Amino acid sequence: MKFADLSSATDYLASLTRHGVHPELDSISKVLSELGSPQDKFPAIQITGTNGKGSTCVILDLIYRRAGLRTGLFTSPHLLDVRERIRIDGTLVETDVFLEAMQSVCLAQEKTGVSLTFFETLTAVSFLVFSLSRIDLAVLEVGMGGRWDATSLCVPEVSVLTSLAKDHTEILGDTLELILQEKAAIGRSGKPFVGTIPPEVLPEWERQRSLRGFRPLLRGQDFDGKWEGETEAGERAFSFSGQALSGTYRSSLTAEYQLHNLLTALATVSVAPWPVSQETVRGALLHLFHSGRWEPVPGFSAFLDGAHNPEAAEHLVRQIQAVRQENGKVAFLSGFLREKDWRSMAHIFAEAGDHFFLTVPPGTNGVEPLTIASYLREQRSGIDCRTGSFKEICQSAFNWVAGEPDRLLVVTGSLYLVAGVQKWLSGDDSPLHAGERTSASPPS
Repeated sequence: MKFADLSSATDYLASLTRHGVHPELDSISKVLSELGSPQDKFPAIQITGTNGKGSTCVILDLIYRRAGLRTGLFTSPHLLDVRERIRIDGTLVETDVFLEAMQSVCLAQEKTGVSLTFFETLTAVSFLVFSLSRIDLAVLEVGMGGRWDATSLCVPEVSVLTSLAKDHTEILGDTLELILQEKAAIGRSGKPFVGTIPPEVLPEWERQRSLRGFRPLLRGQDFDGKWEGETEAGERAFSFSGQALSGTYRSSLTAEYQLHNLLTALATVSVAPWPVSQETVRGALLHLFHSGRWEPVPGFSAFLDGAHNPEAAEHLVRQIQAVRQENGKVAFLSGFLREKDWRSMAHIFAEAGDHFFLTVPPGTNGVEPLTIASYLREQRSGIDCRTGSFKEICQSAFNWVAGEPDRLLVVTGSLYLVAGVQKWLSGDDSPLHAGERTSASPPS
């Protein structure tokens, strides 16, 4: 199969099965074998977790780039461009390289007579790109779970579990023990496994450790830390204590919930086989940026955050409470996917906001805004809910917050919604293009 341009490749990917795994990973194993097993040609760190794995990947990637390693970063989902999922040395994979890898993966499918899912296809593409790019290290974000995730065909030097909560229960199981069994499967015998484990499932974690033979490094036992003060000039200090790299650092990621991701990343670096100096780590942490995670909107008291499950919603609300002005008003521009636990998220958000601008995340079969509004009004009296088309709601929400320093607008509920708002903000009808406002680029 030939792809004339990025658009045709994106259309092809959109036609593939979006979710699901192949037991034993037979299909993608055959494709990778046909491609020469590119996943065996570079070392990797593999990261799973209900929340925080994307941010932790970004932190690790920048630290190792600053240390002089040539890195490959594979994350999901993307917001605006599918190539966001595959980066070489922090830069999106070049279009021609991406298209050539796509064509190779499709040809391998034809030769082996198998079909890959959307995620498996992109995982195979990333492995091939990383191999051809001769990277020193890959940082791989698990798509879902771990046991049957396509990224698990790469044998990691370090495994990481950022957090454990209920999500994707229809596939991973409806108890924390079952979910842990799936995620702990990325652990490798004799290799470090950095994690944060809820106390109630520690017995299952110990069972997995005995079964798989990994070397655990747990927050609260082997490493920990805390914020040291508030945000100043876009930076926030935190302390870290662990087997190595103990000390005080400053980070450009300042949201309350990012502390855990920073600590997890430093713990990973402290046990990984690639030495990094404390000075290098300090320099890297001052230049972090993760799109769609407590991302400020220039010129407005507004933030974009892709929280899309109850645990992430709780973390986000704690961040809102930490930064909101006394007696200030908070509004949510929200939309949810039907398959998510949207009622729990809406209930959590209702505790923090009085105003809701509700719409369907672009390109999805999301929950009807009127259904969300009805549910929110059941949670608490006095909630103001506005519904409408995507562009109408975006305009109304940013009109609400414009020029009002005591107001805070948070765009959240779905990464598809965040991506849509990012695209809208970059368009000609965006409030960022008004004469009195200027846009700003994220730090490099």
